[in-house]
Amino acid sequence: MLSQEDVGRAATIQQPPATEYFAFGLTIRSHIALPELSPSELTGREPDLTVGLAPCGRPPPPRDAGVVVDLDPSGRHYLAWPGVAAFRFDGLRRIDVEPYPGVPMSFLAFPLLGPVFGLLLHLRGLAVLHASAVEIYGQTAAFVGDKLAGKSTTAGAFIRGGHRLLTDDLLAIDLVDPIVPRILPAFAQLKLSDESSTAVPLANAEALPLAYDGFTKRQYRLAASSFSHRQLRLDHVFILDRGGDMPAIEPLHGFDALGGLMRFSYVSRFGKALLEGRNEADHLQRFARLSRQIAVSRLRIPADLSRLDETVLLIETMIGER
Repeated sequence: MLSQEDVGRAATIQQPPATEYFAFGLTIRSHIALPELSPSELTGREPDLTVGLAPCGRPPPPRDAGVVVDLDPSGRHYLAWPGVAAFRFDGLRRIDVEPYPGVPMSFLAFPLLGPVFGLLLHLRGLAVLHASAVEIYGQTAAFVGDKLAGKSTTAGAFIRGGHRLLTDDLLAIDLVDPIVPRILPAFAQLKLSDESSTAVPLANAEALPLAYDGFTKRQYRLAASSFSHRQLRLDHVFILDRGGDMPAIEPLHGFDALGGLMRFSYVSRFGKALLEGRNEADHLQRFARLSRQIAVSRLRIPADLSRLDETVLLIETMIGER
């Protein structure tokens, strides 16, 4: 039941008509325009997820506050980006969004399709990595690494080489099959800095406006031929290490492979509140299983972006020889 305060805030929120989309293996009915996503062809049935505009059950935090993450045992999790929007989960099938007054609707996709969906996909039982992934000759390669390691830029070099994007930033992996972990593709956009977009020009990619003033990366909407909707097996994860004279691949095994995957788990950003007790054990089991099913390697890449084609050739050769 809405409080009197919620009723007052609800009166200021206009609910636009819904559009149906498809991403991460989910049909999504959203009252917020998400042009990043592909339209769903499965209209007319109950969606996997509904995204609506509605009060989130508490006053939004002050604009000068930090990001709020409040995880609730009942499944009514609350997240807020002060000055942008608050998000409230109603189980795993609905997310309500309460924008701050005057915030453009185009700002909402940035947290929604990133951390909010990252949490949702984890709660739905997926292994989620902070990674970009591409399809190469029918196999797949995902790139993880520290900030500024060049995950998106490396993926962009493969797209320029004629391969296809599966996801950028948020990699969702379905572990339902006990043997074959499958990538659930995201959407046909890639984030690149001005330096990276100059070094890795993408034919037929549309440069979109910055998500907000001061943001250091711009989204590029890819041509349909540069993106794959196929749910493919995850074959390789490469941990990027920028530096050195020549590109090189160092296979990792056992605890080294597991540690490399766990380090770049997407939900680690939510801290211990999400990964305590049984939840922590379940998270570890997901990634231990994944580390046994795929090849994990350290990939050393020269810092000079003009030499990215050498890395592309190295991985193309490795995959082509399998």
